[in-house]
Amino acid sequence: MYRSLTENRDFVVFLLDRDAVLRYLSPAVECFTGRAAEELTGRPLWEFSQPEDTPAMRQAFEHTLAGQSTPAEFRILTKAGSSVWVRASMHAREEEGKRIGVAGILTRIAERKDAEQALRESEGRFQVALKTVPLIVFHQDLNLRYTWIYNPVLAWAENDFVGKTDAEIAGTDAMTSVTALKQQVIQTGNGVRQTVSYHSATRIHFFDLAVEPLKDASGKTIGITGAAIDVTELHEKNEQLKQLTRKLTREKQYLEREIEAEHEFEDIIGESATLRRVLAEVEMVAKTDSTVLILGETGTGKELVARAIHRMNGRSRNGFIKLNCSAIPTGLLESELFGHEKGAFTGAITQKIGRLELADQGTLFLDEIGDIPLELQPKLLRVLQDQEFERLGSTKTLRVSVRLVAATNRNLAESVDQKLFRRDLFYRLNVFPVRLPSLRERREDIPLLVAHFVRKFSQRMGKRIERVPEEVMTALMDWKWPGNVRELENFIERSVILSDGPLLHVPLAELVEIPEMHIDRLEEAGREYIIRILRECGGVISGPNGAAVRLGLKRTTLQSKMQRYAITRRDYGEA
Repeated sequence: MYRSLTENRDFVVFLLDRDAVLRYLSPAVECFTGRAAEELTGRPLWEFSQPEDTPAMRQAFEHTLAGQSTPAEFRILTKAGSSVWVRASMHAREEEGKRIGVAGILTRIAERKDAEQALRESEGRFQVALKTVPLIVFHQDLNLRYTWIYNPVLAWAENDFVGKTDAEIAGTDAMTSVTALKQQVIQTGNGVRQTVSYHSATRIHFFDLAVEPLKDASGKTIGITGAAIDVTELHEKNEQLKQLTRKLTREKQYLEREIEAEHEFEDIIGESATLRRVLAEVEMVAKTDSTVLILGETGTGKELVARAIHRMNGRSRNGFIKLNCSAIPTGLLESELFGHEKGAFTGAITQKIGRLELADQGTLFLDEIGDIPLELQPKLLRVLQDQEFERLGSTKTLRVSVRLVAATNRNLAESVDQKLFRRDLFYRLNVFPVRLPSLRERREDIPLLVAHFVRKFSQRMGKRIERVPEEVMTALMDWKWPGNVRELENFIERSVILSDGPLLHVPLAELVEIPEMHIDRLEEAGREYIIRILRECGGVISGPNGAAVRLGLKRTTLQSKMQRYAITRRDYGEA
């Protein structure tokens, strides 16, 4: 496009260095002067101008070089000895912050009718140059009414808008900034170039707009001339690239954290019939995109099963994104899950992409799903049903393709009866429940797990442990392991630390009953116990001095129990 424009015969593109020596002239100069560009290149600009016009030319050049783009009108000499009036539109050329010369365009100027006639004659050439380019070329008078406009790509014909203003065509509100820009050119006499936007009924259009004053032979401004390139698609692609860059950055940060926390073994250890039955169910459902609800006690390996489901599915080439619903404060959980826009709330200084967007085309694992607040449950249900949502602070609906795997150690059916969990969400999650057996339900797997953990921690600590005594293995198999595989793993790590020789030294004295925690006392004492602790804490629920800490509970768990027991501030407000 630019090559076609610079080779146009109606204007000359030129470059000057700081001494006003011509360094480049487009071929069209031969049509102006009868001299080829090669004859003039390397010579000062003044050598082919009328002597009486030289002072004005020098002044315009010096002003432009100083950063004040000043158009100039002067006569240039032809090879035949005649002269041609031209107008030079110039701007300073910069390189590494320094002005190294001037660039500009020479155009012939004559009476207005002659200029319009010449423009009509050259319209055919413009059509060839513009037929595949989203470029609008136009003239407007001092009242900003179009006197000529052309754009074949957008199918704008001359008769469509001639005699009308931008406001009359597209509305005053939509064209306020464009009108102001054009009025500035008329008032100052200086050309401008700027990206402007136009809101149509269906989308926002962006144009790279260049406007110059249109003057007659006497130098009087009679209107404006300009060109606007539709850069809407480029702008949208740029925004998409920015969003993709932000998403990739978030994914990189998330995956780096995941790698640090990743389990060092990929397969689930065990050969018991109970475990094999569960893994057979997992293998069947993994090949589908159905929602899976993994049930089981703490430490049974729910996340390992979720990762196995992801690896065996076609989505494995995309991300496995995890979110622990109980590890994030309620006020931040919505933002973490759905993301937010800049300024959506105090502290939202940038746009944030939520875990749902990160998991697009992949798998989203929601651990401890039973702790998700009631107010967020309808939004999650919508995602499961329609695969769409909005970021906080945005009205734009985003669509995703996410396979959901959820896990909990709670009895969700009981939570539904207690009005702590939505019944419709429970049914939507409970499409394919997988219950993981506790370690005490598959004791025959304990020797395999012990051998695996001994090998893992021995290599890590640089030790060589060759055997586990028979009486030790018997004791390990007899213990009920309330913490399941995670408790066994931590216990074996501690045992490897204590071992000096080839035999595993196990602190069997630690395998004793653990006293019941506050939560058990809480169930026994019930409503009155909660009220008493709330009164002692002055009604403060969260924080280091709050009732939740005193009771050994999460804040959300305490709030759920308060709702269950119908405890209000009236019950604990007075000491």
